[in-house]
Amino acid sequence: MSIYKLNGVVQHYAWGGREFIPKLLNVANEKQQPYAELWMGTHIKGPAKVELAGREILLEQLIKKAPIQKLGKKVAADFNNRLPFLFKVLDVNSMLSIQSHPTKKAAEIGFAKESKTNIAVTAPNRTYRDDNHKPEVMVALTDFWLLHGFKSVDGIWEVLDIPAFKSLAKHFSAGKTFDLYKVMMEMPQSEVDNILTPLWKRLRPLFEKGQLEKKSADYWAAQAFQAYTIDGHYDRGIFSIYLFNLV
Repeated sequence: MSIYKLNGVVQHYAWGGREFIPKLLNVANEKQQPYAELWMGTHIKGPAKVELAGREILLEQLIKKAPIQKLGKKVAADFNNRLPFLFKVLDVNSMLSIQSHPTKKAAEIGFAKESKTNIAVTAPNRTYRDDNHKPEVMVALTDFWLLHGFKSVDGIWEVLDIPAFKSLAKHFSAGKTFDLYKVMMEMPQSEVDNILTPLWKRLRPLFEKGQLEKKSADYWAAQAFQAYTIDGHYDRGIFSIYLFNLV
């Protein structure tokens, strides 16, 4: 077995920080680009390279040459000689979007369907970039706040008791989270604005005075109001901040 120098790929998403990853890589960020993620794996959107005998080759090529040696017999057999994970370093400077991950079966079906239509894997209108279900393990190096999964039925009823959201209670009469969330995500933008306007009017002075705490959904909603209000229209993702578990 050998140790190789691995050169990962940086993803410059707009929400990334500008210092941590450049310092980690010992590179200058003269243009002050956002360095959001450092990818160290074989994903087609950002394949890492290995330094070998004075030149670089793709990590995927190194594995293909000797999959059992590089991955181990069981992993090579279980995952068809492929690296079964993508290791990332993230520097999150502003709020990320809500993500929904498919089951393994749904990912395989969706990926195969889109591949048949010849949509490029890197195309912005592509939903399935690979055939994996993407379970995640996160190790937080600093304090980190997440929205993770829907609240319980009782928890959602408490949310619907907030004055701004009371008009939505009728969509939760059967206690089905799917029905309520579907309405929120598909309602006209004008209705989203009507519901969220009084909420922002209440939160804005509190936020500007620093009276909201991070352990409150109100704090993150105020952040989203500031960051994602476009031409006076509010982002419906703000509903998720209240319906999801804040951890």
